[in-house]
Amino acid sequence: MSHSLRLFFPAGNAGNAVNAILAAGADLDDNRGMTTAIDTDKALAVATEAVRRAGKILLDLSDTSLRVLSETGHDIKLEADRKSEDAILQFLAAEMPLPVLTEESGEHGIAEDTRAMWVVDPLDGTFNYARRLPLCCSCVGLWADGAPRVGAVYNFFTDELFTGIAGRGAWLNGRPIRASGIREVARAALATGFPTYADHSDKALRDFFERVKSFKKIRMIGTAALAGVFAACGRVDAYREKDIWLWDVAAAAAVAAGAGAKVSVRPGTVGKWSREVIFASSDEVFAALAD
Repeated sequence: MSHSLRLFFPAGNAGNAVNAILAAGADLDDNRGMTTAIDTDKALAVATEAVRRAGKILLDLSDTSLRVLSETGHDIKLEADRKSEDAILQFLAAEMPLPVLTEESGEHGIAEDTRAMWVVDPLDGTFNYARRLPLCCSCVGLWADGAPRVGAVYNFFTDELFTGIAGRGAWLNGRPIRASGIREVARAALATGFPTYADHSDKALRDFFERVKSFKKIRMIGTAALAGVFAACGRVDAYREKDIWLWDVAAAAAVAAGAGAKVSVRPGTVGKWSREVIFASSDEVFAALAD
């Protein structure tokens, strides 16, 4: 039996004011205006096949000499990013055409976070990939009405496929997963990071330390998407990052929301698609990370 998700299309663009906080079992319907139905089972199947196709390309290319397209500051771009993105875009257009927001080539169609759109990061963790560090992934998410809906995150090196439908469930290679549920901050492991445009000033680093020093462990793995899905399956108990791009976290946010984590996605400060995100195992852990 297929499941449909009703999506609300409000007048105007409320994307810069969205604060989506979801939990498993939340009511994702909004009946206050025009709605359209999207088959979330189909969307998940499409997203899953798209990341698998990209993952195969990236795995094959990892055995070759990688061509660097650009390397500036804290960022690196490879030809592999572009090739995997092309495969995803072609597949999405053929199987379930919607506007697309993607890291490498930007917006395709009218990409607004108040409307239904695909959000794509063909290779999250490019630096790790370039060093053959097996912490990287391909990500495809369905975003609508300012919130994550469906997501697929595929670590092609380890053959781990994380999938989820917000409010319904999340899976790792087809097996159900849940957030840890840990409530005590002193027992919790936090995943975080410093994105490309992060503030690295002394004050910012001191403020960061004050915020996280109560956690049992801090982990930085170099990929926002995997950090997010690790919070979904209990490998860590929370993930927080400021001014991360939506394409880095959209798919993982749907997985975390499906797994029962408390998920917040708010506007960031460095661009239209930058976001401040928190995924947490409980209200208590969430409160320790919220501003």
